[in-house]
Parts: sequence; C-alpha cells; structure tokens
Amino acid sequence: MTLLNVGAALPSQAWAVVRLLACLEKAPPLEEARALLSPPSIRGEKTQDKPAFDKAISTLEELDLIRIEGKDQQLFLAGQAVDLDGQDVSAFGSALRRAILDPAKNTSLGDSPDQTGPRDLTRALAWLLTFDPTDPMDWLRAQNEQREALRPEAGPVFSNHTRWLRFNYWAPPLGLAGAPLFQIEEGNANRLVPDCTVAVRQTLAELQQTDVRINAVELLRTIREQLPVLPGGAHSRAVGLRSPGDTAAGAALSYALLRGEDEKWLRLEHDDDAQHVLQVHDPDRSSARPVSAITILEAVNG
Repeated sequence: MTLLNVGAALPSQAWAVVRLLACLEKAPPLEEARALLSPPSIRGEKTQDKPAFDKAISTLEELDLIRIEGKDQQLFLAGQAVDLDGQDVSAFGSALRRAILDPAKNTSLGDSPDQTGPRDLTRALAWLLTFDPTDPMDWLRAQNEQREALRPEAGPVFSNHTRWLRFNYWAPPLGLAGAPLFQIEEGNANRLVPDCTVAVRQTLAELQQTDVRINAVELLRTIREQLPVLPGGAHSRAVGLRSPGDTAAGAALSYALLRGEDEKWLRLEHDDDAQHVLQVHDPDRSSARPVSAITILEAVNG
C-alpha cells in the first residue's frame, strides 16, 4: 500500500471506520462493520475498483490504527487511535499524523524509491513544507519545483497528476497544509499552501506546558522531533532537503508561530541578553525576528 495511490483509502474514509469503532460499545465483527458503513447499494460490486470500506480497513491496519482479531474478525482501535473520541475529527487528524510520521514506518526515505506504507506521503509533505506558505502550489508549478528536489535515490515526489490530487486530500487533514484563501483560477482549483499551523498547535498542546516560558531553540528541537517533515526535521533531512539551521525556524514554521501569536495561543518574547535565540522569518520585517522564549497560552487541540 502507498497512500498516494488509488488503492489506499482517503482520510475521510478512514475516519468513518474509526468513528464507528470509537462510538460502539463492543468491537464489531468485520462484516457487521461493513454492513453498517458499506451497505450493498453503495458497494460498487460491479466495478473493478476496490470498495472504499476495504481500502479503509487495509490502510488503517497498515498504519496500526486498527487490529483484527478472532474468528469473527472483530475490529479494535489500536495504537494512536485507542483513546479517540468518535466526535473529535481533529484528534483523529493528530493520531493519523503521528502514525504516518512514525520513524519505524519511514525507514530508507532517502536511500531508495520504496513507496510502501506512508513513505510517499512523508516525502511529499517534507517537500511541500520547504516552500513559502503565502505562495500557493499547484500541479503545474509542482512539476517544475520537484525536479531534483530530493536525493536521486528517493525518486520524484509526484510521478503523475493523480498522486498530486490525492495529496490534496491527505495534507490538510494532517494539519500540515491548507487551501489558499482564494481559489480563483479556473481549471486549477487543486492548490495547496504549506500551512502547518494546525499540526504545530496540536503538538504544542500535547506538551501540556501551558503558561510555562520555554526556550525558543529548545522548543524548535521538540517541534521538529514531533513533526520531522518540517525543514530541519529527521525525515526532511533524510530525503536531502536543506535545513534552515538549528536556530532558524524556516518559512513554514515561522508562519505557524506568527499565527499563534496573532491568534493568542502563543506568546513570542525576546530577551536582549539571551544566549540562545531563534530566528523567525517575518515577511513584515527586513530581517529575521529574534525570539528567545515562547509561552504556550492555550491547552487546546486546535
């Protein structure tokens, strides 16, 4: 399974299964879940395509978000999905992101063109997050920008338009991209911006350090550990993408931090005598903004 190929589920299809399992009191047999989510009238049994329900089961099982046990093939939530609330789709996005970025599922990212598991999606996320979050990326531009972007051993990011379209379904629910404010170009609606604000906000909320003043450079390391597709993170470096450095946030993360300050779930501060200073890219300034400490103001899963 590769997540950007048509044989894998889309996030909305996976959420339907997870939501059902989270809401039921008992683990349902596979066929009971199929009957509830995919009645005969919508199964598309006369087509060549694999039913959406089966794609969702395969994808969730490969990501270790469900397990199947017993002779009745009962479905259980697993791994990052165990404690999910069936009404909280944002928490599902966070769990899905952690499962996809799991280092154990992303070995040899830059050493081979292997696309099994989440590797193809991981490479695509790392690539997109190197760009300016105020400049939308479309398929025509992506074809040019992806040339020689990754290490040769990793192969191209997108081999065809279908994989770009599927990327448009995957990246926003993971909190690592979004649609531009205006989709005005006729025939070119599938555009993305590398806006990682949601993922950063969720990651910081999970630290449970509200109202604690944290050294900005130390927090940068923590964010990159949790979101290794950010520039400077392990997955990004593995595929050969340039790091902004140990004390620079990079454009995408800077955008998320500045949004956090504007939306008042972060406070960015600078002490003149600070020894370790984070450089935050601010398009309204002629030079990088120095930040020595960051305070998380809200313990919410944004």
